[in-house]
Amino acid sequence: MILLSHITGTLRQFGVVVALIVLVAVIGVAQPTFLTLPNQMNILSQWAPVAIMGIGMTYVVITGGFDLSIGATYALCAVVAAAVGQVQSPIVAFASAIIVGAVVGLFNGVIVTALRVNPFIATLGSSLVIAGVTLIITGNKAFVVSFAPFTTLGRDRLAGIPYSGVLMIVLFIIGGLVLAYTAYGQSIYAVGGNAEASRLAGIRTGPVVASTYVIAGISAGIAGIITASQLSSAQASLGANLVFDVLTVVIVGGTVLGGGKGAIWRTAVGVGILATLQNGFNLLDIDAYYQNVIKGLIIIAALATVDWRSMFPRRRTSEPSPPRTTH
Repeated sequence: MILLSHITGTLRQFGVVVALIVLVAVIGVAQPTFLTLPNQMNILSQWAPVAIMGIGMTYVVITGGFDLSIGATYALCAVVAAAVGQVQSPIVAFASAIIVGAVVGLFNGVIVTALRVNPFIATLGSSLVIAGVTLIITGNKAFVVSFAPFTTLGRDRLAGIPYSGVLMIVLFIIGGLVLAYTAYGQSIYAVGGNAEASRLAGIRTGPVVASTYVIAGISAGIAGIITASQLSSAQASLGANLVFDVLTVVIVGGTVLGGGKGAIWRTAVGVGILATLQNGFNLLDIDAYYQNVIKGLIIIAALATVDWRSMFPRRRTSEPSPPRTTH
């Protein structure tokens, strides 16, 4: 009985990892090209922007928030990077884009915390504003950068690994360590688990929540400069549907909508699952329309699984422990 309980708990905790391993094995057998090094490096480069935005979204969701503007922010930051990159060095261009992302995130954070607007409504509204501003800036035309060093971040490699992939891995490590082992990270879990109790315990819930939107904005800025560097250009339509991929990797990884539970490693696994599926579908020549149907079903299944598990909570023999990063 104890062994069965231990196995059940392990599967509950690491089921997404098992799912990823099985998925990789199945697609690898069905299409051996999938497991080749060039293809894996291509996946790493292609999914780096979504993965990096997933880090920021994970922080927001753990606090009980939501950011529908992250795709629009990504497009705006890419456009800023390309526009500034036409007349300034890549460093100035990239820094400008990241600063814009942080400002947008702060704007969202203030609306949600100071004005107490529902995060869904607040970020839906801000996404429309940001998309409109981006269209005004570009006139619905692409900014093209001809300065060769601008493409270094997006196209060059370090020991065969794309710079964008290296940056993604570094940010996953930093994001995971901050969330798991710092007082700030624990305050994020506490606020997401019970905002009122956290406030009474002395945590400044408003600044904590607002800061996660700033992190999401910065992550969108970094993702935007990677894409602008990869393409040597940027335009307003870049982030049209990207928010759905970002939300999918967070939800599929196991971070719970509503707050209090989740982890950066879970989002990394979620990225692996979605990237494996999409790349496998492409290699197997499955129509894009069917891919969207399957993505939608995966999101529904992930949310249904979370709800089902919440109906059968684990029995406790002692007082509840503080929120942990291994949820």
